This record gives sequence, C-alpha cells and structure tokens, in this order.
Amino acid sequence: MNSSGKINYSIRRYPLLRAGIIFLIIILVFSLIYFISNKNKPVPEIESINPPVGSPGDVVLITGKNFGNVRDMSYVEIAGAKLTASSYISWSDTSIKLVLPANIQDGLVIVGTKNLRSKPALFANEVDIPVPVPAVQQVSRPVITYLSSEKLNVGDELVIQGNNFGDAKNQSKVLFTIDYNNKIAESEYKNIVLLTENMISGNEDEFDYISWSNTEIKVRVPDGACTGLVVVDTGKEKSVGKNITINNDAGKKSFVNKKIYLVQYSADIADIVTKDVSTITLRCPIPFTTCSQPDVEITEVTPAPVLENYQNVLIHQLSVNRNNSQKTVFNQTFVLPVYEVNTNVNAAKIGNYKDTNKNLLSKALRPDNLIPSENSEITDLCKKIIGRETNAYKKARLIYDYMLNNFEITKELRKNDADPLDLLKKFKGDAYDYAVIFTALARAAEIPALTDCGVLIGSDLSTQAHWWCEIYISKVGWVPVDPALGDGLTFKQWLDSGISDSVEYYFGNLDSHHITFSRGWSQLKPVSANSKIVQHPRSFALQSIWEEANENTVKYSSYWGIPVIKGVY
Repeated sequence: MNSSGKINYSIRRYPLLRAGIIFLIIILVFSLIYFISNKNKPVPEIESINPPVGSPGDVVLITGKNFGNVRDMSYVEIAGAKLTASSYISWSDTSIKLVLPANIQDGLVIVGTKNLRSKPALFANEVDIPVPVPAVQQVSRPVITYLSSEKLNVGDELVIQGNNFGDAKNQSKVLFTIDYNNKIAESEYKNIVLLTENMISGNEDEFDYISWSNTEIKVRVPDGACTGLVVVDTGKEKSVGKNITINNDAGKKSFVNKKIYLVQYSADIADIVTKDVSTITLRCPIPFTTCSQPDVEITEVTPAPVLENYQNVLIHQLSVNRNNSQKTVFNQTFVLPVYEVNTNVNAAKIGNYKDTNKNLLSKALRPDNLIPSENSEITDLCKKIIGRETNAYKKARLIYDYMLNNFEITKELRKNDADPLDLLKKFKGDAYDYAVIFTALARAAEIPALTDCGVLIGSDLSTQAHWWCEIYISKVGWVPVDPALGDGLTFKQWLDSGISDSVEYYFGNLDSHHITFSRGWSQLKPVSANSKIVQHPRSFALQSIWEEANENTVKYSSYWGIPVIKGVY
C-alpha cells in the first residue's frame, strides 16, 4: 500500500483523526479570512485638526478618513492619553468632534480603531504658548483721555486711560515712537507724520504689558522708545496719538546704518530606521524680533510647517512607517532689517532696578541651563573684579575689561560638550565661552544680562555662528556687549562700519552685521515624555530641543546648515 493509501485508510479508520483534520481546516479558513479582512481594512488618516492650538473646554474638530461610522471601540489619543467617553460630541467616518478635557497636554494626536492607528498629528495647549487670537471687535475708534505721566524713562510704567481699548488685549498693542536713522533727532520740524512713521509696540516677550481693559491700559515704556507719541492700536483702528517725553538724562540709544537681509537655512533628515511609525519633530529657529531687528518676515517655508510660530520656532514633523533612505530637506527663508545700535550712557544718572520680578529682568538675573551665575568660581571671580563698585554700568565695564585683559579669544569653535567654565582655567576660549562667562559674571554682579546668539555676517556675505551679550541698564534699556569681537575675534569687517577701536566700540554698541536668532536660553517643551531629544549647543540658536524623535525611531541622520545670506539691500 502506497503512502496516499495509508493516509486514506487512516482517515477512514480513525474518526478522531477525521475530526481533527476538519477542525484544522476550519481554523485555517477563518485565519485566512481574518488576515484578508484586516489587510484590506482602511487605516485611519488625520488630515487636519481645527484648531491646532486649544485649551481645556474648547471644541476641536478632527477631519480625515477611515475613522469608522460609529465610535464603538475606536478612540482619540492625545499626548499618550486616551480621551474618556464624555469627551466625544460626534463621530463619523470623516470627522470627530470632541471637547478638550481639563488635563489636556501638548503632544501627538492619534485616531485609533480596533486594531489600527493613524499617523500622528501635533496639538499644542494654548495655556502654555503665546498664540494670536482674533482681535476683539471694536465698535468705535479708541480714544486716549489721560496719561499718568508725560515724561518717563525706558522701563517705567505708563497708565493710559480712555475708552474703546477692548475688554482684552488679544492682538491690540500700544505703540511708541522710535527714531530710526535719526530722522527725528535731525529734523527741524517734528510733525505727526514724522513721529508716526516709525513706531514700536510694547514687547510681550519682555512682559511690557501689565494689564488691559476697555478703559485702562498699564504698559512699560519699551526698549528703544523715544520722545514722540503714544498710540493705542486695536488692529482695526488707531487712536489719536498723545505726546510723551522719554527722559534721556541717563543715556540714549540710536539705530542707524540699516541693512535688509534675505537669510535662508535648511535642515536635512535621512537614513531613518524605525520599529514602527517613526515621528521626527524639528524645531527650526526664527530670527528674533527686537527694536534693532524689527519686522521679521517669514517669506517661504518648505514643506509647510505643522506650527508656524511656537516659542519662536517653526515646527516641522516627519512621519514614516518603514525604513527610509530618502533625504527630506526643510528650508526656511526670512527677510528682516537690522540696525546698528549705538548707546551713550551717563553712568552717574543710572538708578536702581525696580520691580524685576514680573518681567524679563527676573529671568536675566537667575542662573539657568546655560548660565552658571551661581557657580562658586564665577561668584568668587566676580567679587574680585568689581570690588566695592555699585554702579551697574561701571561693574559691567570692569568685567568686560578684565576678560579682554586676561583671556585670549580663539576663532576655532570648541567641541559641543566643552564647558565654558574652562575659560577660567585655560584663559582662552571661543565666542560662545566669552558670551556665557560674561553673562554669568554680570548676573553674579546683579546686572540683568542675556546671551544672544545668531550669525555674524562678513563683508563677503560669509556667515558664522556667533554669540554676544546684552546688559540691562536702568532708564536706558538693553545695552549690547560683544566681548569676543572686542577682544579681536577676526571676521571680514564691512567698509561702512567705521570701527577704529573694537575694544571701545563693542561695549555698548553693535554693528548691523549680527542677525539675532536667540535672546537668552529657550527651554522648549518636548512633544511627549518618552521622546529622544537632540541638542546643538554651539549652533546659531540657544534652545533645549532641535530634534525630537518618538520611541519607535531607532536611528536617523541629520544635518543643519548655518544660515546663509541670499541678498542684502
């Protein structure tokens, strides 16, 4: 009997064997049906989240496809937490409407069905970020009837009373005259057109706005303001200006030698290896808006970012579900004017700081992840340098002179993980070390100080990452200091700079060849708690996160280019 005959005989002879074979066939058929049905089952896809930024209690609409006509066992997950049943208002195959719970966090949004999950999208909690919101509708033009004082110093509080300011600030602002290119100072006749030709608003990053109601505004006189007009701008209409005098007894700032730059940089991501859906989030710095660098314009970003301005960065997000060797390039292009800053300080008129707890000065006086101002080496050296001097401006100059007389600047950048405190032992360091140590010594001397970061532009339009400082002088405002250039750091000087003495010039002045991407350390929030963070300490911005990859990302390669100048006008 051949083997096939033996098998047929066994099947006929043994009923249990026949039953087992039939049972096995049934299992195989059902497994095949299950596999085919799941393979062909559409994966949910998120196309948009509206709004992408919200706060607890807000209604959010998620649109896309393949969500399923009923929720059943499907769910929405935000920042790793599934929403409870009470959060859902409606559910269809193409849209989900929900209410944000009280404990909502920033993070990735995922729509999940019984066995499948969508690629993630990004949601941000409005409570944690400053975002533009629609302006309050005004029924008539704002009117200023009273100013608490008609003569103030930079940084002083101004109370504005009147009507139709709006019940909340939203996008409204208070404008002050600023004298770009000395047009007002050199004019024989100062008319309203001249005084309103250039204006700056109170700076929200410096907490200039104290309170806002429909009939009263409290605002600090912003850095850079000069004698001229105060105007309330609701976004719909502007008030008639009221005259105000800015006291220059303690010192004066001027903004000259304007340059307009077209600046661009890119970041590349490639060679992604993933265990599952890999999500990589990039935080691309935006040039900072200041009185010497106003009107920063984002002209082109490719591909389109997930968020255009979140803590002064553009947020890009890349998701892949398989190993990827293709390179994705993220390009950012900006147009911005930059003015040379000159200061003339009368140290004898400098007063003491007031109310430093509720504005940028509090941040600029404390140690942080960048500035070791409470380190014993710093505090001991600071005492040695300043002795019994109490004047803030004179203390800062003593620190500046000590560094230039005792340390040596090197053009080559040190390694990313090099400690700036090495400068105190080796007596040489790069521009990063100089800026961090100057800021630390200034804060130890109770002088509000920031480390600025960006690019330095040579006369041939070459660029290099660079770091410098600002100190806050009461009644004057923020005064620039570049200890590295003061100590002879070489770069291709512009013919129009007119700098004959770098030591004197770079204490209190700054040329228009610095583009600022950071003012002080920026502590960014990660998208999720389990993500892998990448930093670039000695690059052109000072931020805690540059790249963030979820836990499914095994590895990838990245490259950030230093911003380049595509044109200057």
